[in-house]
Formats: sequence, C-alpha cells, structure tokens
Amino acid sequence: MNGRLDILALDERGRDWDVALAQLSPRQRDVFWLSSWPLLWQRRGEGRALGALYRDDEGAVLYPFLLRDLERVPYLGTDFAGLYDVTTPPGFGGPLGPHGTSEETVADFRAAFERWCREQRVVSEFIRFHPLLETRLMLQRHLEIEEAGQIVWARLDQGGCRLIDTFSATARKNVRAARDAGLTCHVETSAAAYERVGELYLDNATRRRAHPVARYDAAHFLQAREMLGSHQALFGVRLGDELAAGALFLRSPDFVHLHLAAADRRHAHLRPMNLLLFEAMQWACGLGARALDLGGGYRGEDEWFRFKAGFSPLRAPRPVGRAVYLFEEYARAEERRLDQGEIIDCDYFPPYRSPLPHEGLLGDTRRR
Repeated sequence: MNGRLDILALDERGRDWDVALAQLSPRQRDVFWLSSWPLLWQRRGEGRALGALYRDDEGAVLYPFLLRDLERVPYLGTDFAGLYDVTTPPGFGGPLGPHGTSEETVADFRAAFERWCREQRVVSEFIRFHPLLETRLMLQRHLEIEEAGQIVWARLDQGGCRLIDTFSATARKNVRAARDAGLTCHVETSAAAYERVGELYLDNATRRRAHPVARYDAAHFLQAREMLGSHQALFGVRLGDELAAGALFLRSPDFVHLHLAAADRRHAHLRPMNLLLFEAMQWACGLGARALDLGGGYRGEDEWFRFKAGFSPLRAPRPVGRAVYLFEEYARAEERRLDQGEIIDCDYFPPYRSPLPHEGLLGDTRRR
C-alpha cells in the first residue's frame, strides 16, 4: 500500500490541514484537531504547531502536535541545541482517521512518523488521547499507553430536561440558591467580559499555586476568542452588572468541553459556578452535541473534581501515551533536571520538564 507522510507547518498550511480534516465524519471533527487549536498554543510560545498528515489509498490519518525546542528549557540550554520533543497541545489529541482504518495503514503511519522523529532529533513524545473519541485505540499496539486519572462527562443526547436529574442533591440545591440570590447566566460576547474572566482566572490560578504555564491571563482568553471564533463560547454569571464567574467552553458538532473556569472570591458563597454549569449544559444540549466534557481535577480527584462530579455520574479514563526515541539524550536531560532539585511527581513525563521544587504542580497540563 502506497502511503505518504507530510508534516505541515500549520501557520503556513493550516488551510490544507483543515481541508483534509473536513473529509472525516463530522462526529469525529472535534475542536482539538482544527489548525487553530495548536496555533493558539504556538502563539503562547508553547512550541511549533505542526500536523502529521498521512495519506494512502484508504484515506488520511491526521495527528496535530507541538514541536518543542529543548534548548529553550533554561537548565538545558545550548547543550541541547537541535534537540526537540513532541507533545499534544493542551486538551486532547492523538491520531484521527476514517472509521475502519486498517491496522496496516496505522502501522505504516506510525512507522513513518517515528522515522521522522528520529531524523528530526526528537527525544520523546507525549500524547493525551481523547477519552470520548477513544483515539488511543489506533495506537494501542504501537505505543506505551496508561491511564492518568479520569474525567467527568455528561450525556446530552437524552434531552435537556433530564440533565438536572443526574445532579447530586447538593448541586441541585446550589443551582436554586444561586437563582434565589439574583444571579443570572448568559453567553458573553464582549472583549471586556473575556478580559475580566481572564483576570479572575489568573487570580484563582495564582492563589492555588498553579504551575506558571497554567496561569492563563486575559490575553489567552482574548486570543481564544479571536482564533477559535464560533468554536468557543464564554459563559458569564452576573450579580447585577458585575461578573461573579465565567467559563470558556470549546464546541464542535458532537462535543462541548469546559476549557477554563474562574470565580470572583467575593461572590463564591452565592454558588455562581453551579448556575453556570447548569446553564451551559442546557445550552450544549440545545446545540445538538452528544457529550459535555467537564474535565478532571487540578490534581487527581481533588475538590474541583468532586465539585464537577456533582453534575454527572459518568466518568471516562484519561489515557496518555509516551515514547522515547533518543535514549542517551533523554537520560542526559533527566540528569540535568535532577541537578536543579528533586522531581516531586515521579509520574511526570518527560521527567526533564517536570516542575522545579519551588514551582506548583496544580493545573499543569503536561502532567500525566
């Protein structure tokens, strides 16, 4: 079977990528595979937004990723010039192909991609697979895959009027309490609203000592608004004219994802986030989406995870994949990281990028 692998720079060939993506079923085309998603993270300086596009007689396999320069890690520096690693942009990813893609095509794609990684001096690869599209299935014979916690998700194809029946008694009570307190919830469209929710998020992330890369500010919310367009929506809860809470959601034909959420500490006792999630679920149901992904916790099944769990009894495992291509360079980078202090999270991959002892772990999007 004749196949060809092209690695597309998405800032130059994003249109070609999106045309290839459009050949897949609408039920597969989640927001994380759009060219604009990895490009959002390239703009943040997280890496080069690339797309592996493999074509053969059966169709295409698409795998978006970020290529990161090890030289930019402060304690690695110029000693690691010309070395890279590959990671999924924050959110979910993995390879996506037509339903029924043969094992032969998958094997050929994977072999071609691994060759490219070695030729480009890629040290390691990390993939966060999509829990609901189950993108891990394509690579389960070709990659080390483990479960790294779970997400909370809700079915939306059983009618919006039934959603609240799946809430815990506490969640239902707090939705009513928020309404009784005079809170209202709407989709926000103004730049000022995005900026304000970004300010709240940065305040929340700083208070919980989130890792620096997870301290998203107003600029990130405004960039998401600009680059994702109709594939995102901002919900805001207001007390009068004042924003008490907000959350940025990502949307595609079948899925809605909670991306980032924040609340004003002064109004937390009014339970604005309960009302926000209830209204967002009703909205997502009205779009015709099949599922709402509420995500997991900042670290394991913490308080944030338990809060989300009050809105649905459904869970899905969160699989991750990892590979090492240049073992000597990998070991050398890990040793350099250990010179900076203890690696607190032994499961962090790649370990040479694990947070330094004085940095936070909470909310870090690269953690297993």
